[in-house]
Amino acid sequence: MLRDLSLAAKSACSKEDQELLVPIVKQLKELSEVASKSGMLALENELPKIDDPFFNLGMQLIIDRVEPENVTAVLDSDIYYNESNGRELLKKIIIREGLLRIQAGDTPRNVEICTRIFLGKVEREAWKK
Repeated sequence: MLRDLSLAAKSACSKEDQELLVPIVKQLKELSEVASKSGMLALENELPKIDDPFFNLGMQLIIDRVEPENVTAVLDSDIYYNESNGRELLKKIIIREGLLRIQAGDTPRNVEICTRIFLGKVEREAWKK
């Protein structure tokens, strides 16, 4: 997990921006369910549904069984060296965390808990939609 306070400050965004990221957390949980039930290769069928280039790249890396340290290095390089801020940066951080947890074989519930934590401003009602 990224523990860079300057990165955390750059990813700060409004409650409304955080609410827009709720579907990403839900999608990561669903992908974790697919991986848990059918294996990592089953995630390949999900790739066409993922338009975000960062998310798609991370998915390809874990489907191709790239070592976790290398997945981390690639995703972190994108996060640190591509000028993202606010909601876009927070989205990348959430995606990175979720994909690494899926790759590690975490349960869908744990994937949700560990990605949802980044959206502290989002109230309960937004998760029910």
